[in-house]
Amino acid sequence: MRSCGIIIPAFNEAASVGTVVSIALEAKLGPVLVVDDGSQDATAQVAKQAGAEVLKLEHNLGKGGAVVAGAQQLKTDVIVLLDADLTGLSAEHVQQLAEPVVNNQADMTRGVFVGGRWRTATAQRLMPQLNGQRALVREKLLEINTLADSRYGIEIAITEYAKRQHWHCQDIPLLGVSQIMKEEKRGFWKGFLIRLRMYAEITRTWLRNM
Repeated sequence: MRSCGIIIPAFNEAASVGTVVSIALEAKLGPVLVVDDGSQDATAQVAKQAGAEVLKLEHNLGKGGAVVAGAQQLKTDVIVLLDADLTGLSAEHVQQLAEPVVNNQADMTRGVFVGGRWRTATAQRLMPQLNGQRALVREKLLEINTLADSRYGIEIAITEYAKRQHWHCQDIPLLGVSQIMKEEKRGFWKGFLIRLRMYAEITRTWLRNM
């Protein structure tokens, strides 16, 4: 059986990261590492108080860079990636994501939100490749040379590389799981601008990986 650890990239997620860390620890899969991607709030402190190991980056590298930094530090065979702003997550969800990869039945799993908030569930149906909840073999993750500077395009970079390399992948339904929207976390206009930047970074990564 492969060893397993959990990486939670986080940027200014003090309000929600502690809950996600607690659930990740409850899954008892292995170490839980929060990569604080240059946050300006108490993300690192909250994560430590919840029981996670914390890698604090001095400068914001974007989600892709944060995941690469975490994977370089967390040397388990399998890495589970969880977003820091999830709602409705349970330890069983995390275990279901990890199990096929830990047991050598898949190279990667991808979570699919089902039955949660309608906006995130609908977005998942339209573009399931953007879901950040995954488990995958660490060595394969670090093979992706476009990952470090992909920022919000990380899921596209992983998905396209997996297709080219013919990874064995499975989708895992995550019943009742959702995310806090950027407009809810940052306020409507600031959240909207962050969303536009996210879409631009996703598009750039998609074009680079075509």
